[in-house]
Amino acid sequence: MQKLLVLVGIVLAPAAFAQQAPQYSQYIFNELVVNPAYAGSKEILTINGTYRTQWTGLEGAPTSQTFSVDGPTGNRSLGWGLHLVNDEIGAQSQTAVYGALSTRIRLNRYADLALGVAAGASQYVLDGTKLNPGTEMPDQAIPEGRVSQVLPDLKIGAFFNTERYYAGLSIANLIPFKDSKTDIATPRRHYFLSSGYVFDINRNVRLKPSILIKEDFRSPTAVDVNAFVLLYNRLWLGASYRTAVPMFTNQQMKQLDKRNAIALIAQVYATKKLRIGYSYDISLNKLRDYSSHEVSVGYYFLKKKYGRILTPRNL
Repeated sequence: MQKLLVLVGIVLAPAAFAQQAPQYSQYIFNELVVNPAYAGSKEILTINGTYRTQWTGLEGAPTSQTFSVDGPTGNRSLGWGLHLVNDEIGAQSQTAVYGALSTRIRLNRYADLALGVAAGASQYVLDGTKLNPGTEMPDQAIPEGRVSQVLPDLKIGAFFNTERYYAGLSIANLIPFKDSKTDIATPRRHYFLSSGYVFDINRNVRLKPSILIKEDFRSPTAVDVNAFVLLYNRLWLGASYRTAVPMFTNQQMKQLDKRNAIALIAQVYATKKLRIGYSYDISLNKLRDYSSHEVSVGYYFLKKKYGRILTPRNL
């Protein structure tokens, strides 16, 4: 019975509180998933893919897949990107595609400021055949079959970076949808603030702390605090602590503790061009028996500039 209640909460929560942004643990290796201004920031053609399964073993638990490609254009100040998303949670799913453009302003030899915009569309689906409301208390809000809706979407962002430091601010779901013709949860506007820095510990060890804040001004603020070490310019090892704080809500901290989780993350450069990553998430609540797994792959088309090979490993 307890598992059933958890599943009902997972399935019905998005419909009651609006569609939420998919959760990722390895976004720091590809911030295009949260900020369109990131497009082309590495100055090389980059391909990234991610597969995430959350609370493995729990029926109806979320699964997400993303694919993205971004790079520079013939114009040094312009970058482009393409981002595809597939997200499923219980009987509800989202499939989206975005095209991104960014313009970069060179502030000095080592610092850039980029402004970006991404436009796309998402198909939201609610499959009523996967829900079993029971015969005693039928729910008229649950459709008998499969309903879908395609909605346009718009994102904007700003991204500042040097060879060691970065900071980004972005807004997703800019097009409001107050009235939906279906029972599908429509997206809520989200704000993302990220920042990180790379410190040299010694010749072979670097430290990279970072933070991501996710806000919609209706629910508790989600905060990810991360710390990574880069060993021999080849292996990233780190951890992330995910929590929620009542910045703009009146929720009690006891309730917010139920959202806490820890992610253990490893990223290895199998070659100079190929990156492979894995994260293992542990929920610090009643779902602790259901772990989450995320696998990512990145490929970089390296090129020479100023007599050296550009490397994306710092940021």
